Amino acid sequence: MLLAQNFDEFNPLVMESTKATQLSTPGGIITELLRYIFPAAGLILFVMIVWGGFEMMTSSVAGKKDAGRQRVTTAVIGFLLLFATYWIAQLVEAVFGVSFLG
Repeated sequence: MLLAQNFDEFNPLVMESTKATQLSTPGGIITELLRYIFPAAGLILFVMIVWGGFEMMTSSVAGKKDAGRQRVTTAVIGFLLLFATYWIAQLVEAVFGVSFLG
């Protein structure tokens, strides 16, 4: 026990960060990553929908319109998966009292 306290004196996470205890577990690392993954996924979703819509509007060839339609369909399915993941995380927080997103 004394040896662990001595190591904590030289640990830069303990000395300079208030998140040392949170980042010391895999769950804490995942929680911190989720704060950035969900907004990034939303931004990618927006770009894919705009890109697919732009492809559908500017294409005159039927095959290219199908590619745009497929891109928008895939983006909407991705949105539904992202939405379901977010609410499953909220449900797990409520049931088990574990904080993921906050």
